[in-house]
Amino acid sequence: MNIIFLGGIFSKGNKSDILLKSKGGMQFAADTLQKNYIEGLSKNKKVDSISVINLPFIGAYPKRYKNILFLPANKTEHLGRVTIKNTPFLNLIFLKNLHRLFLSAKLIISETKKLNNSKTILLCYSMHLPFLLGCYFAKLVKKDIHLCIIAPDLPEYMADRKGVSKFVFSLLSRISYITASKFDSVVVITKHMSNKFPNKLNKVLIEGIADPQYTSTADITERKKYFLYSGTLDQRYGIRHLINSYIASNLKDYKLYICGDGDDRDYIENAISNGANIKYLGQLDREKVLTLQKNATLLINPRDNESEYTKYSFPSKIIEYMSSGVPVLMYWLDGIPDEYHQYCYLIPPGPDGLKNKLIELSLLSEKELFKTGISAKKFIVENKLPELQVEKLLKSISEAKNV
Repeated sequence: MNIIFLGGIFSKGNKSDILLKSKGGMQFAADTLQKNYIEGLSKNKKVDSISVINLPFIGAYPKRYKNILFLPANKTEHLGRVTIKNTPFLNLIFLKNLHRLFLSAKLIISETKKLNNSKTILLCYSMHLPFLLGCYFAKLVKKDIHLCIIAPDLPEYMADRKGVSKFVFSLLSRISYITASKFDSVVVITKHMSNKFPNKLNKVLIEGIADPQYTSTADITERKKYFLYSGTLDQRYGIRHLINSYIASNLKDYKLYICGDGDDRDYIENAISNGANIKYLGQLDREKVLTLQKNATLLINPRDNESEYTKYSFPSKIIEYMSSGVPVLMYWLDGIPDEYHQYCYLIPPGPDGLKNKLIELSLLSEKELFKTGISAKKFIVENKLPELQVEKLLKSISEAKNV
């Protein structure tokens, strides 16, 4: 079978330029997950060829990106046997997505013509409406391709919007679901997410994929005295609760490190200015974040289970955290399969649950913490590497009626 992957990665030739020109938060988690899918596909013997149509997920000009045009340094790159086709596009707000829709449809049709009607699977990364429509229009021309969405998020939960913005994005969300219903398969990240798509779609559950380059790095036996949160700084994800709980715990031996960007950045900086034992590092390159994770004593995900969207969300940082060999502290979340919970420390319910758990874990021996972290990493390595997760997807698609 042949694979066309429509997505938005930060390719090797363009990553440094994208970092330089971006303003605010960047989609590092999406970049990592896509690359892990691509790696898994490249290692699968059932796959004859792989091409990536790459329209990077960057912010729009002028508010979130410095250039009105995205112009890749290299239009074509190779990653092993994978061909990455970096595509220039107009990055002006509002017009950007129309251009991405047109380009995606045009390039998909072009790629399928080269494959001489051989068995082709088109993987569309995310419920990004321009990509969904581009795939749909391409299938109107090339009816024999198998369309599959990889849905790491649902459109109605991608941002917290109000007023006119909420109405507009609610309408766009409905269009996204209508378009998605025309696809053949969907990859969901939680069991609850399956219910959001029509029964006629072939469905496969893949909550996430581990990065083999990260899991293969050596474990650090002597950890530094800090707890770490890395990710989006948003009240929805519990960052304020983490800060308040840490301050209330009055821990002196362990500092709290935070890295990332988002709306609650000011809240963190205000806490620091008021004397909190917190170190804010800003948004860092992924390699620096991974180093910080490896050296930490504890990795924290403060997202609680009180919101409806947790049923439809698997926090990508959970697999990344567990891959580090450092123990993870988190809430029991509906979107996380039960098999994960036994390898993590769980926060008790109640307003003081996080504070009390931080105090409790600060009293554990380094040996006990190390043992917990390594058992979690072993679970990830044995079950969540790219080859294993992608095999689930390809097997499911192969068994579908129209492939």
